[in-house]
Order: sequence, then structure tokens, then C-alpha cells
Amino acid sequence: MTSKAGPSDGGANATSRDYDALPYLSLPISYTQPNALAALAALCGLLAPAPGTARVLELGCASGGNLMPLAARFPGARFVGVDLSARQVSDGNRRIATFGLRNIELICGDIAAVDFAVEGFDYVICHGVFSWVPPEVQDAVLRVASRCLAPNGVAAISYNVLPGWHLREPIRGMLMAHCGSEGSPQARVERARELLKLFETHTGPEPYGALLRDEAKLLALKPGSYILGEFLAAHNAPASFVDFTGRAATHGLDFLCEADLDAGARASVSGEAHKTVAAMAASDRSKAAQYLDFFSGRPFRRSLLVKRSAGGTISQPQAERLAGLHIACKLTPDPARTTSALAAFIDGKGRSITTPVDSVGKTFARLGEAYPATVAVDALAGPDAQGHLVAKVLLQLLQEGRAAISSLPVAVGRAADPRPKAWAFARAEAALGLPMVTSQRHVTVILPKIAAAVISRLDGTNDHAMLEDWLAREIGAGRVPLPDGKEMPTEDMPLAALARQHVAETLRHFEAGAVLVPAA
Repeated sequence: MTSKAGPSDGGANATSRDYDALPYLSLPISYTQPNALAALAALCGLLAPAPGTARVLELGCASGGNLMPLAARFPGARFVGVDLSARQVSDGNRRIATFGLRNIELICGDIAAVDFAVEGFDYVICHGVFSWVPPEVQDAVLRVASRCLAPNGVAAISYNVLPGWHLREPIRGMLMAHCGSEGSPQARVERARELLKLFETHTGPEPYGALLRDEAKLLALKPGSYILGEFLAAHNAPASFVDFTGRAATHGLDFLCEADLDAGARASVSGEAHKTVAAMAASDRSKAAQYLDFFSGRPFRRSLLVKRSAGGTISQPQAERLAGLHIACKLTPDPARTTSALAAFIDGKGRSITTPVDSVGKTFARLGEAYPATVAVDALAGPDAQGHLVAKVLLQLLQEGRAAISSLPVAVGRAADPRPKAWAFARAEAALGLPMVTSQRHVTVILPKIAAAVISRLDGTNDHAMLEDWLAREIGAGRVPLPDGKEMPTEDMPLAALARQHVAETLRHFEAGAVLVPAA
């Protein structure tokens, strides 16, 4: 998140200076992928523009960490980012030149002043901006989305939402009072961490104390730029769902769906709440969405909007609309619970899922074997009654947050490929010394020390033996350090065996993270 307010707003200018001094981490944002947005639109009855040739605009792009991997994945598409921070835009443009990307442009400018051609973009992204800028800039975000969006395009806007964010408001107030406005952003963040540390030891067993301790534990894992933007910035204005969509409607924008199909909120409520909300949704989608927020208390939304001209086709997601799409789901067989009458699996979050239906069990097994690659829904759910049942189950996986959907297939390489190859963009990121790389699923994958070295050799020309020999030489010469706590080769683990182990671990890590591409 970076400040996007105009120069007339003193508070926003101060916030912009803060972000120049302590830049917000600019990373891939998974739900903003055009192939994911197009798939969600299709589920709701809208034929969105083809991602491979799309025009994509990001408002508040920081240094372009979200757009650059997309530009590399979709060379036939065009990407434009706008941000008020001259430092971040300059940093991003230098990196774009290093990567040799020619289909992306970052512009330093004020959202309220940008002037793009009418209907110039198929997808408009605005993540981590809307709640953190003054009302006039919020209106500018909606105005730009309405003006620039293609007739069947999709806008993705995130914001803090009420009533859930009310629970965090007292913490923001305390941190702002404790930290004040004096000193550098780094100094204010350190003062915030001091108070958060006191929350862990100075609060009682009541719900109030538990809330403060839980927040302190969560924020201890967050970078300083997040604390600065979320809790110490001049502006943070959460809104209710109906207020947000009401303002969007004044700009001719209608609500399409939530980027996670409300999976996070659904997981926080009871089965009775699901029934109540479903009954409401049959006649009033907006009321159902608002009451789901009442019941779940979620603090954050990632809402997708479309032009009102497309509104006649919008409805709740339908299982039959999965046809032509591609789905990925991490499922591991659970032998301990599997019987002759029941197939059991564990999902990516460690949750159990079982089925007595043979066709559904085979579908789960196929998804698990393919992961992290996608599988064509058409190959899983045929036109017969069993196929319709499988489609309903797949939609349920999506609505429970167990699966991801794409309008395009995502193919991956495997650790066992004769000559493993990492995605070229990930290799380029690693070459810059970055601590993480972007996967083909548009998420970050951590680079351990050994992996950071091995990825440079994963260009598809080296087989496993060549990789092991190279790594053994590099470790032996001290050019590749072993991970912390790992000892140099011993009698029990000679250098060759040590290198073999680390190559195998690295390739499995990259396979699981969708960093590898299919062998030629």
C-alpha cells in the first residue's frame, strides 16, 4: 500500500514521504491474476476479456512487484502501473529494464489526476489503497475504474470492512497515541513494536486482553512497512460492504463477487448462518453479503466490480459454468481414514475431506496428483449425472477455499524431470539476490541458501548428476554456504551424498511451489 492522495492533502503528503523512507513490500498478489479474475467472472455469468492479450491497469502499483511477474507470464498482454511514490516507481522501472520486459510501464502520478482513454483496460487492480486514502481519492479510484474499464472488464479493489475492522480500531488508536508523529517512520514503527510487546505480558485473561495479545502475535510477524501503513498512517477508513458498493454504484459499477468467493468468511460462521445467507442471496445478493459480514466479522474484502452494462448477466456462481475452466487443489491421500467405502484426503491447510462417491474420490486423487498444476474441469466433470455431481463438488471446493480456479491452464515441471528447469522470471529474480521468487501461481516462494544457488543452474541443460557434481564443487570450495546448523561433509555424509540430498530437497521445494516449468 502506498499513498495516492493529491498534493493538496498534507496528511497524504506526509504519508507519501513515509513510504519513500520505508517502502511497502511490492510482491505478487495472487487474486489479481487476470486468468483468475476471468475465471471468477465466468462462474458468475460474465465473459471477461482473454488474459493472454488483456490490458491491465494497477492503481497503487508501488515498485511493480505484482505486475512484473504477470508481464513475464503474459507477453501478449499490456500492463500499466500508477503510483505517487517517485522512489518506488524509479526502483520498479530499473528492475523492469533489468528483466528486459517490454509490455509493462510504471508511471509516477496521482490517481486523482491520471487521464487514460475511455475503456482502455480490461482489468483494473487497486490493492491496499482504497481504505488508506482520503474520500476524494477513493472517489477517484472508482471514477478511474468506471471510465477506463472495458464493457466486460473486471475491477478488483481491496478495502478494510466493517463491522469486523472495528475490533482493530482501538489498537490503531493506541499505537498512534503511543508513537506520535515525530521521528522517522522506522523509529515510529519501533515504538509501535515496543507497545505491542507490552500487550503480550501486561494484559489480563478477559476477551479484551486476548484480542490485544492475538494482534500483538500477528503483528510481530509483519514487516515494518505493514505496521506503518495499516496502523500509523494518517488515513484508514474502513467501510461497510453496502456503503462501498453503494459508492461504486454511483460510478456505474456493480458488485460481481468476492475474490475468494467468501471462503474466509464462510469458514468463520456456523452452518445455520450458511443457510440464512443462502436464503437471502436468492433474492438480494447485497443483503446476503452484508449479513455474512455481520456474522463472520471479517476485517478485509477483495471485491470484484463490473460496469453496470454487464450487470444483467451477473448471478451467484454456478457449477455448470465451470466448463472450460481449470482448477488446482492440493489434496493428499489419507490412508488412516480411507476404507473400502470411503476415500479420505488432507487438503493444503491440513483439513480432512472425505467422500463415499467413487467418481468424486477419483477426482480428488487426480487433483492431488496434478498439483500444483491445474486440471481441466472438462476432464473431470462430464455431461452425465456423475459429471454434474463432480462439478458441484468442485464448486464447493472453491467456495471453501480449498481450490483455485483459472481461465487458462497452469502447467508445472517436476523434480524428477531429467533436466529440471525453473521458470525464467524466477531465475532472473534469484540472480538479483532476492530472498524469494515468484511462482507460476503468482505467489512468492522462499529461497533457502542452497536453493538460491541451485536455481541458477535450472535452465533445462543440466541433468541431476550434473547438478549434484556442480553443487559438490561449490560447497567444497566454500562458494555455496550450507544452511544454518548444517555441518560440512562427514564420514557418514560425504560431499557427494550431501550435494545429492540438497539438490533433491531443492527440486522438491521448487516443484511444490510451482517454480519448475515442464521439460521440453
